[in-house]
Amino acid sequence: MLNLFQTILQSPFLQRALIGAFLIAVLASSSGTFLVFRGLSFMTAGVAHAALGGAALGLFLQESGLVPWFDPILGALMFSIFVAIVTGYAGESGIAQKMEVAVGVSFALSMSLAVFLMYYIPPTKVPQIWGYLTGDILLLDNLDIILLGATTVVLVFLTALFRQEFVYVSVDMEGSTAHGLNTKAYHYLMLITAALAISLATKAVGAILVYAIVVAPAAASNEVFNSVRAVMIAVFGIALLSQLIGIAASFTFRTSPSAIAGILAALSYLVAVQIKKLRDRARIEKRIDQSRAPSRARTSEQ
Repeated sequence: MLNLFQTILQSPFLQRALIGAFLIAVLASSSGTFLVFRGLSFMTAGVAHAALGGAALGLFLQESGLVPWFDPILGALMFSIFVAIVTGYAGESGIAQKMEVAVGVSFALSMSLAVFLMYYIPPTKVPQIWGYLTGDILLLDNLDIILLGATTVVLVFLTALFRQEFVYVSVDMEGSTAHGLNTKAYHYLMLITAALAISLATKAVGAILVYAIVVAPAAASNEVFNSVRAVMIAVFGIALLSQLIGIAASFTFRTSPSAIAGILAALSYLVAVQIKKLRDRARIEKRIDQSRAPSRARTSEQ
């Protein structure tokens, strides 16, 4: 244990990885929970891949000299907001299927644009674009931690302030509108803040890990727990534990920490589904026993 602490204290990249894992777990808890409630799990993948297209646009503008100051992260954020606005516009009626279709179309447009621009970007710069897809939590720099930290603070603040409104919009948008709630404002606020958080997390650790960590723990927790608070706490725990095990595994044998974290997060959903099935079966058997109890009592009296 003492050696472990010494290793952490002597390794700045490991310290950044641990801080990044904590911040991404908070992002997953604040953002992924409501996306799963709304049936928008695919939006995480759509936004993460849209960030890839935005990064390609940013690099193209830089290398072509058209807008030399344009950083790829600005392009990633712009494309992510675009996906959120298109998704929000399609889903103003609260129908999740329409939003999923809008995410799919935006996803296809962003990826097509990314591939198109890659032909005009120097080959030495192309791996920088693919870095948005794979990422590596062990390669976080100080700027990544600052961006993740700032995003986490803003997202946690908004979630704490509008948690009830986000729940109302997620569960019954039409009913909330009928009761006088400005559902459109909360609808767009939720989607845009989630898109910004996903985009910055994608820049830090890659689209694959973000999709696994944001969606799978939320889906797993939603199967087992009934209250919003319990789901958010469980999402944070699963996301953080998966990433810590991934980081520890990368030091034990040659492997990617993101891959291990993604596998564990996905497995948590399968375990949760089994737990729910066993719990439902036990509940049904208990009801059957309770319904048979009066007849048994009459039989014993006779």
